Amino acid sequence: MAETKAVIETKFGNIELKFFPDVAPNHVNNFTGLAKKGFYDGTIFHRVIPGFMIQGGDPNYKSPDKSKHGMGGPGYTIKAEFNNMPHKRGTLSAARSANPD
Repeated sequence: MAETKAVIETKFGNIELKFFPDVAPNHVNNFTGLAKKGFYDGTIFHRVIPGFMIQGGDPNYKSPDKSKHGMGGPGYTIKAEFNNMPHKRGTLSAARSANPD
């Protein structure tokens, strides 16, 4: 299987992403599909916790209503794909809603 990669371009430099479609195929397809459609273009990292994480990709950050910031998405959810991959520094993850799936 060909390796799936992507690059997030920021004013601070590029972030290179490597995906694992054999471990989380639906999440890889979702992220790459949204990226190809331009869903993430122009979005920011709206939540930054130094030494812990950065969170971004929310199209709502452009809204003047700041209560909507961090709450945007594509309008659907995908089923969780729990696995044994280590969740360590540099891991790309999808935010989860209250939906248990």
